[in-house]
Amino acid sequence: MFIDSIISNDEFFHHYQPIYDIQNWKVVGYESLFRTKTLPTPEIPFDIAKKKKKLYELDSRSIHKASLTYIKAGYSERYRYLFLNVFPSTIINPKFRTFINQIINMNGIKSQQLIFEINENEDVNLNMLKKSISYLKNLGFLIAIDDFGEGSSSIKSMIELQPDFIKLDRYFMEDLRNSEQKKDLIRYLLHFCREFNSELIVEGVEDNDSLADLKSLGVQYAQGYFLGRPTLLS
Repeated sequence: MFIDSIISNDEFFHHYQPIYDIQNWKVVGYESLFRTKTLPTPEIPFDIAKKKKKLYELDSRSIHKASLTYIKAGYSERYRYLFLNVFPSTIINPKFRTFINQIINMNGIKSQQLIFEINENEDVNLNMLKKSISYLKNLGFLIAIDDFGEGSSSIKSMIELQPDFIKLDRYFMEDLRNSEQKKDLIRYLLHFCREFNSELIVEGVEDNDSLADLKSLGVQYAQGYFLGRPTLLS
């Protein structure tokens, strides 16, 4: 089976995109991004895995390989965070706790360096997800809501899951300079983050004007092609 080969033979790799502290102009971490040589988009293998009931296997293998690559390249010693995309169903899977303990025991990285970015394009039991996230936080792992503002459940997740990071969808960077509504929303999210001990990361920074606007709004963390494209670790 095609997806079995991808999983069992590790026929995938990761690109890593930097996340910047734009106020102090330094890299604070990287997001790992799943890639294959044979498929045009990363969504395809995960869609296939979901249909074949192999999503947990692919997702957990991806997390393991992304973490190990980061460690072997020496990045865990040089940078504070590694952001790992994860499906909610993976987090609530009973096997995940044992898997996570194996990750902790890997040399060269601490739980406090790993941020699980929760993909909201999947419906799971919210109470089960909250319990699993609480377990992860007790071990020192951090949680991010990915693509905030893209789906209808974002605000509910922001309140219920109490994330350490909120990653704002790239939509809000489109013509930001001429949109007072988007600026006001970013100001509100910054206020929310200050009040509830979260950090805002704005995605989709594509030019210097966008970067300047974010800095003037008081945004500290950002990600996008203008700051750095996804690449293999060197």
